[in-house]
Amino acid sequence: MQNLFSFRFSENIWRILPDAGPESTLWAIELRDVEDKKVSYAVVDVAAERLLWHRDVIGGDWWTSLTAFANGNLYFHGYRYPELPEPTDLFAISAETGALLWELPNHLLVRVIDHECIEVAAKTGEQFQHSCRNAANGNLMQIPPREGETGESIILHEPVRYREGNVYFPKLSEFIQRSVDGHIAVEIDYLEKRPYIIFSYYIYEQDKTVQYLLIVTDQKQLVLHEKLSEGRDGIGRSTMMLKASTLVYLKNNNEFSSLTLS
Repeated sequence: MQNLFSFRFSENIWRILPDAGPESTLWAIELRDVEDKKVSYAVVDVAAERLLWHRDVIGGDWWTSLTAFANGNLYFHGYRYPELPEPTDLFAISAETGALLWELPNHLLVRVIDHECIEVAAKTGEQFQHSCRNAANGNLMQIPPREGETGESIILHEPVRYREGNVYFPKLSEFIQRSVDGHIAVEIDYLEKRPYIIFSYYIYEQDKTVQYLLIVTDQKQLVLHEKLSEGRDGIGRSTMMLKASTLVYLKNNNEFSSLTLS
């Protein structure tokens, strides 16, 4: 096991998303400053162990949402009318540089078809008109049939969350308690990457929630036990993902870290 990358931001990490290409080692990060209502984005290369860029995105605002990462592009939905919970516009930026590539007002992203083509939809009245667009420039292309598609799909694993009341929770909680000095987990996120078993779990300390990362082998050998956050008011969303052999996890809501599980 090797520590690939760790980078701490001043803003809170809101979302992480890997490039859908199976061989890509790029991850996109959405960062938000809730008090100042500011949003920015970053791209890291976990194999090269470096931050490629971190900046505001041209055309983006507080309501903009990162919706996909593929073809070397980040795809965003814009919300022209924040009071309505429906995206209105689509634009793409380069994952390599962060530069704006193209914009499609009144369009939404439907799916990434392959390395060259994306399917989008334009709303006219109550109907949607679908078309295929070139991922590099947003120009119209002939849309391929859905049958027999050969587009690559991302191999991404997110943890299963277990809490009290689940039939498997007592067994997992007991395993953690035996493994790490009597910690009594109140909620557990669970992943497997043989021969590794990965837990992100929460315990209570002085009326606050503390989160830990625990990695053991299927032979019950302790590989890593690390505190991820402390003094939390509650339990957060899932804070780890596994793509191929790379485990990505968050610390203290603002630090991006990754390990390779060899």
